[in-house]
Amino acid sequence: MKKEDIIKTVKILNTGEEIPNEFYIFVRDTGGILGQINYNNYKISKSIISGGFKNLLIHSDKIKDFINGDIDYAPFVLNKTTFSSPTSHLLDVVNRYNVEYTLECLRPKTYPSRFSCIYAFGNYESCKKASYLHGWKLENLKKFRIVNMDETLNKCIKIVKCNMDIVTTMWNNNISGFPEKDIEMVINAYWNGIGKICVGQMNLANGLYTYKDSDEIYEYLIEGILEEIDEQN
Repeated sequence: MKKEDIIKTVKILNTGEEIPNEFYIFVRDTGGILGQINYNNYKISKSIISGGFKNLLIHSDKIKDFINGDIDYAPFVLNKTTFSSPTSHLLDVVNRYNVEYTLECLRPKTYPSRFSCIYAFGNYESCKKASYLHGWKLENLKKFRIVNMDETLNKCIKIVKCNMDIVTTMWNNNISGFPEKDIEMVINAYWNGIGKICVGQMNLANGLYTYKDSDEIYEYLIEGILEEIDEQN
């Protein structure tokens, strides 16, 4: 199989669309030992590998489990707390993990896990919007394409397209106070690749609710290997 053919054989799992010819990633040293290791690995190889694919290259006997979605990625299971007066910092930490844990629990099993995938954008306009909203520097932006593997590993490539601002909105709201059916509806919207959601937030001063739409920035969750595109060739 030629490199250009991989674009035709891999589809976006949740939308059925063709995958972009190019992916964009903000590549930078995010600090700490893990950030340094990841950045140095990129500089040496000019490629980025997802956590799931890294495991497949080591444990080839797990390929069937990987394709079928029978691998557990969640590092922790949520516990009921007995701490009756939590600090704001604790609530923020717990809420962020609660969001990610619930996303993982409601993830369609054959989709990439947020605990394992590569995060990328499919066009430059999305990168500019993300840069403006999150302060990411466009000078750190690099272009990549999917690496064509052998026939078996090509079947393991998984990609979904989701609105990342749904997750950002959930991070900024304490979802423990949301009705369970509302949480499921929001998370299903994320995995289905739906656009904006609307979230209500109570004003503590007057008890009234205000409603805010999420923004719309599409990210691609990728299980596979991406290689940097050499602009000189």
